[in-house]
Amino acid sequence: MTDWLDTCPVCGAQESLDVKLARMIDDPQVRGLVADVLRLSLPLGERLQRYLRLHKPPKQRLRIGRVRELVVELVADMTGGTVERHGRAWAVTPQDWETAFDAVFLAVRKGTLQPPLQGNGYLYQVLTRMADEAEAAQEQQREQERRAAHRAHASDAPTRAGALLAGAGSALPGAAPRPTTAAAAPLPGTSPTVRAMRAAIQAKKGEQP
Repeated sequence: MTDWLDTCPVCGAQESLDVKLARMIDDPQVRGLVADVLRLSLPLGERLQRYLRLHKPPKQRLRIGRVRELVVELVADMTGGTVERHGRAWAVTPQDWETAFDAVFLAVRKGTLQPPLQGNGYLYQVLTRMADEAEAAQEQQREQERRAAHRAHASDAPTRAGALLAGAGSALPGAAPRPTTAAAAPLPGTSPTVRAMRAAIQAKKGEQP
């Protein structure tokens, strides 16, 4: 890692990242584990260093045994792509780790999380909560899709079935022809007697002055 340089934003001085880690962590095995994380997940390297400093007691050096415990757990999970907690395994991405680290830093700034931290518990709580929320959102989306499909099927079924039955009724073997409405019988004509009476009445009217 000697070719990885850290530049001071104030004076521009540079030092290799392994020297910087050596000043913070004087155990070669732990420095090697940190280096593994930085190599495999460079975007998280700076966040990892900030996170480790949150475990340092005030006016004391961080115990190497403590750093080893923290880093061994983090290296395994950050490079493995999964987090196991309480008998469950959650798939996590580098973006999930980035969001979780930032949530820890934000909680410290707000004062809701007080350093020195005692372990990785809070970080993993954030990770698993995010994973649970993502799973719940996916399940809700699937349930909405199932309900939408069911409603569409239920609304289409009666119309389609009715059309099929109406079209197939006359094609059933042995089916009787459908009754048709009988035409209205024509009204009977005027009888000859009635016509003669009407003609006589009209003739009398014509004779009157």
